[in-house]
Amino acid sequence: MPHLSSAIRTGSLLFLSGQLAFDDKGQIHGDIEEQTALILKHQFAVLAQYNLRPENVVKAGVWITERSNFQKFDLAYANAFGEHLPCRSTVISQLAIEDALVEIDLVASFEPLS
Repeated sequence: MPHLSSAIRTGSLLFLSGQLAFDDKGQIHGDIEEQTALILKHQFAVLAQYNLRPENVVKAGVWITERSNFQKFDLAYANAFGEHLPCRSTVISQLAIEDALVEIDLVASFEPLS
């Protein structure tokens, strides 16, 4: 188990650690769209533990391993968030686990968004 917290609340913000697309057996597989959808499903479950929804997300940090995967990633990300448009940074980078194609962290607000 990595030395980190899955989420920490400070004031009106909830910071969620970056997640990779581990399935229920601890394996990573699938293309960038599948991995993105699974990561966001897991991140949204963490939000729900704090009575928050995807609409409470104000910022996403994203790391993808291949620039050529950006459009497919963005489509899966848009499908997960729908009309909500959090701020986002996206970086091309190596990831710590070999089969990981994407990692996503989130910041959510307990305050209503204006």
